Amino acid sequence: MLKLASLDELYEAKKGLEEVSRRYPDVYEMLTHVVSFTRQLQIKYGYMGAMLMEEELTTMYPAFIKGSILSLYKKEVDKLKNHEDFPVIKDLLNQYREVGDAKLFLLILGAKPELLKGSTFIK
Repeated sequence: MLKLASLDELYEAKKGLEEVSRRYPDVYEMLTHVVSFTRQLQIKYGYMGAMLMEEELTTMYPAFIKGSILSLYKKEVDKLKNHEDFPVIKDLLNQYREVGDAKLFLLILGAKPELLKGSTFIK
């Protein structure tokens, strides 16, 4: 699904991310690690979002990645999901769901809202 986010929505999401980063630095650091790991493995952000939100994975399953690598990836995602403050992350993802997984995760990696405005990313 394509997501078009306004600049205001992106700034609001960035502000929410900064607040979570400030109030829950440990779990936010783990989230940043998993987002970066996702990018480096070239896994779609929608797959990571679905894993975190416990949604159906089959439509976004990265078939080109070996099972052993996906197993390692799942362990890293599970570490985040098992953190005591993970419900804060889940609430954050729910709150900014309309921005889209890709844009939200790119904001976490430091992308500027102006660069993401109006862009379309496939979930």
